[in-house]
Amino acid sequence: MLSVKGFNEKHRATAAVTTFFALLLIVILSALFSVAIFVCSLFGKNTSTGKRVAGIVLAGVLLCTAIFAAQRLVGFQTTKSGNETAETSTTEPAETEEASTAEPAEAVEASTAEPAQDAEVVADATKQDVAETAAQEKEPSAEQPSNEGTTTATTQKKSWDTADIELDKLMEAYPEMVGWVYFEDGHISYPIMQAENNEKYSKLDYTGEEAPTGAIFLDYRSAADFTDANSIVYGHNMKDGTMFGSLREYRKDPAYYNDHMYFQIITPNKAYRYLIFEYMDVPETYVLYDYVSDAALEFVKDAEPVRIKSYMDSEIPVNKDSKVVTLSTCTKKDDLQFVVLGVLVEESDR
Repeated sequence: MLSVKGFNEKHRATAAVTTFFALLLIVILSALFSVAIFVCSLFGKNTSTGKRVAGIVLAGVLLCTAIFAAQRLVGFQTTKSGNETAETSTTEPAETEEASTAEPAEAVEASTAEPAQDAEVVADATKQDVAETAAQEKEPSAEQPSNEGTTTATTQKKSWDTADIELDKLMEAYPEMVGWVYFEDGHISYPIMQAENNEKYSKLDYTGEEAPTGAIFLDYRSAADFTDANSIVYGHNMKDGTMFGSLREYRKDPAYYNDHMYFQIITPNKAYRYLIFEYMDVPETYVLYDYVSDAALEFVKDAEPVRIKSYMDSEIPVNKDSKVVTLSTCTKKDDLQFVVLGVLVEESDR
């Protein structure tokens, strides 16, 4: 409504002038029409020659007057429209220029302010990283294994960190303990047991007590010091993610591997680090379970036939000199096992 009101006020004068000239034109045309009738009457039989000439001259004068008036009216309207256009063109660009000069200024302020803030953040983050690094160099971090009955010690600083479990004391208390399995993010950290068969620790925990979780245990046919070409370690797939329950995350989310590529086997004298190179579902009777003791050499000589079932398309090399650990757990299907295989990439004396 305000815009309509402004439009009416702006063009009210123009409308009045236009109406005036329109009425004037009507009057002139009416006069010309009357004159035309009068002129036509002059050509009657009874009209004298003098009246005819006077009528023609009068008609010409009125016609010229009408043409002149029409030209003036058209010229006035053109001038008026031109003035309005000129007013608009001189006003709007000024507003546009004002906007174009104001907005870049805001952009400049933003572009100069934000990098300054980023620089402060980077500087603060750098200072914090330096402080944390210095603190880590002065005070080694501690690793906390997940099972009771273990002793925590400071981690060893090398190319990789490991939990320094006091296996000597634990193995004195539990003679069938042969080592410790440890994932570097801590989601798996358990003692490894070994008995004369593979049934005992599927029902007993590492203390020898009956437990639905059982214990993590090494295949009875494998060397206790993990020097075989392939060592098989078993654990239950618990719904709450304990024991080997979290291994199923490799199958559920392929991106999970990116942050969980390594695991370790810790023995009284050595810490071994393994890089996962495949994981897959296999039958309980799969040939992989026959690759133990001396027969494991056949597996590492040519691991490709075994890799064919892998969910992971890995080019991580395995050869005749490799040492592999196979982590095996059950699945929802009774006849299938899920296995995660790692190849030895580093070792350290303890």
